[in-house]
Amino acid sequence: MATFKYLAFNSHEKKISGYINATDQVEAISMLQNKGLNPLSVTESEQRKSKIKISTRDLSIFTKQMAALLSAGTPLEKSLELLSTQTTNNKFSQVLLSIMEDVTEGNSLSSSLKKFPKIFDEIYTSTIYAGETSAALAEVFSDLAEHLDKETQIKSQVTGALVYPSILFFVSLAVIYALLTFVLPQVVEQFVSSNVSLPLLTQILLSFSAVFPYIVFSSLGLLAGCYLLLQSNFLSTEVKLSISKLFLKAPLFGQIILFDQTARFCSSMRLMTKAGLNTIDSLHIAKDTFKNKYLKNEVSIVVNKVNAGTSISQAFSLSKIFPTVFHQLLSSGDIGSQISVMFEKIKNFLDQEVETKRNVLLTLLQPIVILTMGIFVMLIVLAIMLPLLQMNNLIFNI
Repeated sequence: MATFKYLAFNSHEKKISGYINATDQVEAISMLQNKGLNPLSVTESEQRKSKIKISTRDLSIFTKQMAALLSAGTPLEKSLELLSTQTTNNKFSQVLLSIMEDVTEGNSLSSSLKKFPKIFDEIYTSTIYAGETSAALAEVFSDLAEHLDKETQIKSQVTGALVYPSILFFVSLAVIYALLTFVLPQVVEQFVSSNVSLPLLTQILLSFSAVFPYIVFSSLGLLAGCYLLLQSNFLSTEVKLSISKLFLKAPLFGQIILFDQTARFCSSMRLMTKAGLNTIDSLHIAKDTFKNKYLKNEVSIVVNKVNAGTSISQAFSLSKIFPTVFHQLLSSGDIGSQISVMFEKIKNFLDQEVETKRNVLLTLLQPIVILTMGIFVMLIVLAIMLPLLQMNNLIFNI
């Protein structure tokens, strides 16, 4: 079955466009006519399923709407059809129609969602699978919507918190670049042409201004190169793990990484265990929420120990990297239905800790940036003013 993009007139003679699934173009036209539409053009969509992506916001809205429709007793197929016509995102409309067709043909919703991994990740599809198994699909969609909302909120908070320091840093860098590259050389040239000997500070900064652009671009290139190197296969696994562990040892910054990524892991574990997915499968899926390779490797070791029969709290206790409160709360909830409650408590605690530490970091970062850039600007101004004062002294002595 293929997906076709159509342009048609509706019963009110208004042009509408969308996507429809059919075996061929003739069937697609027939299906549109049966819906009361007058097709103008019907062409097969060349978009590949695996490359279709949507924003987290669109996914969150869809999840909320599915929860509301299913809670109201609307059949699954009808819910998908309704949302495919209501969404303003044509790509997502195509996706929903394809999923609806799959479900109508007898496939499970979770297996249909897995065909679009760029939109529905493994946590999402596995949670839906658990909801289908326990016949609690509406509740699972509601939990997923809450999960996505919190993730979106956290991303917005982080982005918002970094806006001012980032603007401050780049504006300051631009000012220093302009002063060193354009202003200082031109001013110094006037003094040199007047046979005024330059003070040592002016000579040093003049030499520095010649290489400053190269230092900036080389630093950016070095950072980009290091990132690409870490993502490539040139480094051994042991080296990558050592570098990742080193990041976690960084003062304050390392704790923010540890607490934040552990909180995201706990959020995913809470979601899946609450939906009814077993602990081992949940651990195996949730470990991919860790971006830090060392943390992900530690959870992989935990998964192996739990597979061997060790309780989840004991398995995690053998890893010394996770926060103490993580071990304490987890050990008290390592009993069947309590595990999801404990993961939620751990997540809430870690989220508060991350926010506190992030505020401390930003409080320290802003004055450091201002002070550092202020010192640079002051040195440049002095480098310009000292020759002027020197020239004034010469004139006065004459």
